[in-house]
Amino acid sequence: MDYQLTPWGYEVVGGLPPLIDEFTFNAATGGKWEGDARVRAAIGIASAAIRDACGWHIAPNLQCRLTVDGEGSRGIWLPTTCMTALDSLEVMGAPDTDPQWSRIGRVISSLPVPRRLQAAAVEYHAGLAAPPDNLVGLVAGVVVRSIALSYGVSSESVAGVSVSYTSGGYGGLPAATLTDVELSQLSAYKVVRAHAT
Repeated sequence: MDYQLTPWGYEVVGGLPPLIDEFTFNAATGGKWEGDARVRAAIGIASAAIRDACGWHIAPNLQCRLTVDGEGSRGIWLPTTCMTALDSLEVMGAPDTDPQWSRIGRVISSLPVPRRLQAAAVEYHAGLAAPPDNLVGLVAGVVVRSIALSYGVSSESVAGVSVSYTSGGYGGLPAATLTDVELSQLSAYKVVRAHAT
């Protein structure tokens, strides 16, 4: 299988598609930006920013694998909030035939996981089948803002006629930045950061 490394330390089969495609973006924005050559790149940039903020790929559901360091206990945390299957677990090369797991990415091995680097190898499926409407809207909003900023206007007032300009980023697209409100909307998708238990 063709595994590709993600920025979050685990691998996925076939690579990461953007969170939404252009068709979904056009539907979410009423086609206002249809035909704009910047949309595809902006969707990729927004998807990466959102995934980085959450610490994993979120969607779609993908086959994943991760080699984890042992903490001297049976517990392992995987970078996901939506684990759908535990395909295999090996501890120091020995298959674990009776592990337990939860949807939020917690795995309990039936074998002791020694305090050792690369002590366990996990293959699993994780991710939502498709992003829910609130996440589609969030991606679309970040894309629209990125495209609008690439026109050069970063802020604008009406009565006092005050306009600020930006030089834009690579290829006229500024890097996608998430607002505090957008970051708070992602709280349900952020991975649990916990030590092995």
